[in-house]
Amino acid sequence: MSDAEVPAEAQGGPSWRRHAPSEPPPPDGPGPGSTSTQFATPLGVRELSEIDEDLYHPRYSRNSGTAIPYLIAAFVLMAAAGWAMRWSRLVVGAPDPVRSSEWWTNITGVLLPGEDIRLASYSQTRMWTALALLMLAAAAIFVWIGRIGSNLRTNQRPFGATLALLAFPAWWILPLSLGATTGSDRSREDLLVRFLVAFGILFTQFLLVRWPVLNRIWRAGHLPYDQASLALWLPMMIPWMMYLASNVFTLLAVGIHGSVADSAWQPTENMVEWARWTTRVTGVGTLVLLVVVTVTQHVGLVKDRAAAAASRERSRSERLPLLPPGA
Repeated sequence: MSDAEVPAEAQGGPSWRRHAPSEPPPPDGPGPGSTSTQFATPLGVRELSEIDEDLYHPRYSRNSGTAIPYLIAAFVLMAAAGWAMRWSRLVVGAPDPVRSSEWWTNITGVLLPGEDIRLASYSQTRMWTALALLMLAAAAIFVWIGRIGSNLRTNQRPFGATLALLAFPAWWILPLSLGATTGSDRSREDLLVRFLVAFGILFTQFLLVRWPVLNRIWRAGHLPYDQASLALWLPMMIPWMMYLASNVFTLLAVGIHGSVADSAWQPTENMVEWARWTTRVTGVGTLVLLVVVTVTQHVGLVKDRAAAAASRERSRSERLPLLPPGA
């Protein structure tokens, strides 16, 4: 028989074996990094992957979880903190007023930069209760953002609550509010340094932390047009920078000529009011974004689990070997 001739078909054995296509023998075991499960059959060992990677492409991490409970906890604590802040407001005839509390000034200034918080509370007990609920509400929001960020796959750059802690509190308020309750007059040099440091913290925080975090949150829900997240921080940044820069300019003018009237760009109450309103609007917009991303992720996770279950069943049905008749 020459090499060009086709060998005759084997005549022995059952018909199902004579007409079966030739296949290479199955490997002895799973390859490196394989997560498949082995099944022993009369024909040998065959592999069965739990999830067929060719058919299943998850949107989110396999270890992800819905952020709905975090959303609920954050809103409950925010409502409690809002009630506590109104409950602790200073009124005439307060039995034990805290007339100058640096804790009250700094914490409310950092966490509520859009609100006009006075230096005193109704009483010391109400002050600490309100501050505790306010910090719990802020912590719940940070953990909520961390849950959203941890749902992303590795190639999508997951993030946690630490970035939210750096991005969203108004840390630039601290150079202005530290020592505000001591009652001592501040020198021009002291004020100039404070406003310059506040300006630097604000500029660095918004451009290096807040902008990237908001973009990541936006993309975490697979939302299009992520550049629209500029609307959640730029309107707030501009008036605060104008207010801080005008204070620096005025302090420099006072140092040169000795009179506040010599400054051509003085800080005004309208600047502060504009900054507060834009802070409130962007804060509400950020909460709306978090809610939308949370709901979008929840729906996506449900679809991921359904697709994983369907792919698992498809893999089982396609990869199990055919047994001979009567086996």
